[in-house]
Amino acid sequence: MELINKLEEFGLSRREAEVYIALLQKKEFTAPELTKITTITRTKIYEHLQNLVHKGLCNESNKNGQKIYKAVSPKIVLNLIIRKYQQDLEKKRKSSEQLGKELSSLHQIGVNKIEPLDYIEVLNDPRQIRERWFNIEKNLKEELLVFTKPPYSVSLEDNVEEGSKVLKKKKINTRSIYEYNDLTPVEINNLIYMIETYQKLGEQSRIIEKLPMKLAVCDETITMLSLVDKVSLQPGITTIIIDHPGFAVALKNTFESYWIKAMTIEDFKSKIKECSND
Repeated sequence: MELINKLEEFGLSRREAEVYIALLQKKEFTAPELTKITTITRTKIYEHLQNLVHKGLCNESNKNGQKIYKAVSPKIVLNLIIRKYQQDLEKKRKSSEQLGKELSSLHQIGVNKIEPLDYIEVLNDPRQIRERWFNIEKNLKEELLVFTKPPYSVSLEDNVEEGSKVLKKKKINTRSIYEYNDLTPVEINNLIYMIETYQKLGEQSRIIEKLPMKLAVCDETITMLSLVDKVSLQPGITTIIIDHPGFAVALKNTFESYWIKAMTIEDFKSKIKECSND
């Protein structure tokens, strides 16, 4: 049984291995004799013998009108098997080289292929939005334009701590417009305090009653925006990031139009003071 298992590892079928081991037990056999010492039927024995002849493990001859079968020496058989393995291995090596070239070529086409929406990224998880935003800030080179309005995926305090100090160090030209619509007096005071903190870090800031969306335009290349759910009219947390210079420039023009209409923080504070006096 163990010998049969080992021969199977060298590419013989279980029945072929059984017949070859039987052939080794005597100088020569007829097919009917082999059926008596193996588990193979008379109708199948010839098929397995022919397979062994074809593989070089058995010789066939005629004697007194009968077909006689003799086992080829195991040393010769093993050399034949090793040589066949080497030939198969070399054939597979050459085939694999060609296959590798074809697959690499196909992969390169796939890597270089630009899909229609490859430049659009959609995020829903607040933690992913937060990390993506800080990553964009770290990779800024020249300019950042921002529409800021609630809800904040990153608190104003955290943004000062983790982001704005980086912008100051890199001397990024940063301009932000803040929305004050629907804020309580206390919230407005907090907002003014945070804006003035940003200004000390080098940000140019203005404030306006209403903004159409949350927006960041980075280096005229990447645009990050969040839109209000048009069905529920509640602020959504879905953020879209578009890596497209043409789109970024178009949104920069939108920013500039709001920048012109927005108030400076000094003018806004004066307006609040006048309203409180009235």
